[in-house]
Amino acid sequence: MCAAPISSSAPLVGPHAPREMASAATMWSPPSVRPHALRQMAPAATMWSPRSNWSPIDSVLQTRRVMLPTMALLLLIIGMAAGMVIDNEIVGEPEVDCGVDAMLVKFNTKNPFEGHVYVKGHYDTPSCRSNASNNHTAGLTIAYSQCDVRRQRTTSPSGVYLSAVVVVTFHPMFVTMVDRAYNVKCFYMASDKVVSSNLEVSTLATELITQSVQMPECKYEVLSDGPTGQPIKYATVGQQVYHKWSCSSEAVDVYCMTVHTCSVEDGQGRRVLLLDENGCPQDKYLMANLNYPTDLAAQVDSMVFKFADKPSLFFQCQIRLTLKTDGQCKRTSDECHSLKRLRREISSKKKGENIDVFSDTLVVLDVDDGYASLSDLKRLQALARHAGKHDMVVFENEQSVCLSSVSFGILVAIIGLLLLTSLMASVIVCLKFGKRYSRH
Repeated sequence: MCAAPISSSAPLVGPHAPREMASAATMWSPPSVRPHALRQMAPAATMWSPRSNWSPIDSVLQTRRVMLPTMALLLLIIGMAAGMVIDNEIVGEPEVDCGVDAMLVKFNTKNPFEGHVYVKGHYDTPSCRSNASNNHTAGLTIAYSQCDVRRQRTTSPSGVYLSAVVVVTFHPMFVTMVDRAYNVKCFYMASDKVVSSNLEVSTLATELITQSVQMPECKYEVLSDGPTGQPIKYATVGQQVYHKWSCSSEAVDVYCMTVHTCSVEDGQGRRVLLLDENGCPQDKYLMANLNYPTDLAAQVDSMVFKFADKPSLFFQCQIRLTLKTDGQCKRTSDECHSLKRLRREISSKKKGENIDVFSDTLVVLDVDDGYASLSDLKRLQALARHAGKHDMVVFENEQSVCLSSVSFGILVAIIGLLLLTSLMASVIVCLKFGKRYSRH
């Protein structure tokens, strides 16, 4: 005989059944289970039931399936961004040695140097460029007789400035964002020589009383929108600009200034004379007669021009400072309109102290460069004025914002972090809604 299994059928729960069997039947019978107990057990049974679509293991696996591609994509973007930047830079500040006939620029790098060091505008000149050294040091020797080294005479203190723009590129062929440019200057102070001799004087010597007056400080600017405009660094061919020369002095009604020997260069050795040694214009289509509103100021309107296939212009002039004669300024340029005037009569007035002045480099854009509109030029001028700053530049009357490279990188990082946070929050919300849906 075989024992029958326990069943919840009615015949086994009769009055003639054993007490143990009746108790077992009562325990497993559905009518004996209370309704609120079923409600408490239902969520647990649903959560852990094999038939449910959202178990805890499935939730973890689903989260990993969503997060792994996201993290992989984020790591790929970071790796690509890191691969775009050359891992090299200048360590510390460059050193400059000023010699008798040349200047030496040298610096240390983070990794072995594989690029070039050259004077701006003279990359194709072998004597003005040094190539990769494949070690952690590099440098360039610049001869004063080559590479168009600028010379600027000063009066306070008296001497000569020699300067050149040195460009350091870390890529062997191209200029990249990690490259640097330095304006290297050497100053040579003029030496004062005193010559004396013994002289016997029989008469009573008189006492000499002298008073020294500091020489004026002068500058040369190329402005936009008249004499009160802003200095410009970008312009288009045919644009009207304003050349302004000015000197400041503590002494009042003492000095007169005369602008003369003005020239324009292309940065590669080509030079054209605009004003001669008397301050007279050589080509009125390029620069007309100067106007002197005050004793120490000169100005003239001009149209922007450029050398063929050369983007930059470098203006250089000399300012002659002379003392007033009978309270008036007498300049050699006052006689430029008189063709009958002899040159030697004009040149006889050329006495005084000369000062060299330079304007900022003016980059001239062609019409087909894509920056011919006035709004684009204003954008370039604003970027030039805020060079080296990490601030935002908002242009007036325009719905546009420009950021520096550092600010742009920070903004991209913040946006990426917000996107990643939003994605994680969306995944969590979807998991919660999936659990609620599976319960019902």
